Amino acid sequence: MFWRGLLARQSGKTTNGKTNWFTPIEGRSMKVNLIKEYQHKFHNYLSRGDTSEQRYKYENLQNFRQSWDIEELDFHTMYDNSFRSKISNRLWGGTHNSGREMMLRFIEQDKEFVRSMYRDLLDENKTLNLRVDRFKFHCDELLSIMQRKDKKLDRHFHSSPQLPFLYLCFHDPSTYPLYDLQSFNKALKLFEARSEIQPFEIERYQKLSKSIYTIISKDDSLISLHGDVLRKDFGIEWNMLGVHDFIQFCSSS
Repeated sequence: MFWRGLLARQSGKTTNGKTNWFTPIEGRSMKVNLIKEYQHKFHNYLSRGDTSEQRYKYENLQNFRQSWDIEELDFHTMYDNSFRSKISNRLWGGTHNSGREMMLRFIEQDKEFVRSMYRDLLDENKTLNLRVDRFKFHCDELLSIMQRKDKKLDRHFHSSPQLPFLYLCFHDPSTYPLYDLQSFNKALKLFEARSEIQPFEIERYQKLSKSIYTIISKDDSLISLHGDVLRKDFGIEWNMLGVHDFIQFCSSS
């Protein structure tokens, strides 16, 4: 089949003794003391208990874990159930005119090809850049086919890395963050990073997120408090969603 062949053809495998600077990638540094300063502020924010606007992410992840099964025969129903929420659908853009709605239409078009797209996205034998780019490419191809029947369709909402990162994060939140480039770059300025992340720097976004995660994960008091006010009700462990909470707090400070 054309789609299987298409997938096959595209396969690709402190200098002063103080902890003031952290240099994870290519010499582009963040000041660790500034990260820890905002970490302390974040702890105070969590202590006040006014965190209800962040709880939806953990309910979303809980629901995803209860529903997602890439081998499920009824892939459409499985996907539909995996991205539902009693609190907020904002991570996937809502229920209508959204990435969720378009993916359900793609599944109706060719569920086995979409299943293969997700397997490909989750294949860590390939680079992250390649996987995200290929996922977008396959969405482009599906949209192009569907536009032959419905010219009103003009986008699939997966051109940005935001939704591919959502799928990756929910599949393995210990490794992958949510993608929020605007908030992340605002936080990098606060941390006096030497340069912003550009939209094409997907690997750098991932690695800097992991670096921040490593730093704040050393604060046992913060992790415990975060669990009490955000995660406990949903049975979710500390993971990279906490970086998103932290980054959004910093960017709005």
